[in-house]
Amino acid sequence: MAGYYYSDRQIQTYSEHAQAAVLWERAAHWEQNANYWKHRAESAERRMLEHHCEGDH
Repeated sequence: MAGYYYSDRQIQTYSEHAQAAVLWERAAHWEQNANYWKHRAESAERRMLEHHCEGDH
């Protein structure tokens, strides 16, 4: 599924097993994306706090 999004309408035409597989992949992708952005935000927060602390000296 990488790089391609299956519409809900298209998925409804698939067998139950195929629907489950596509939805499982979609959920895994969303989880991976959420983790990526969480780590980016945490990294930016650390850099911001480090920069703020350096300015106090």
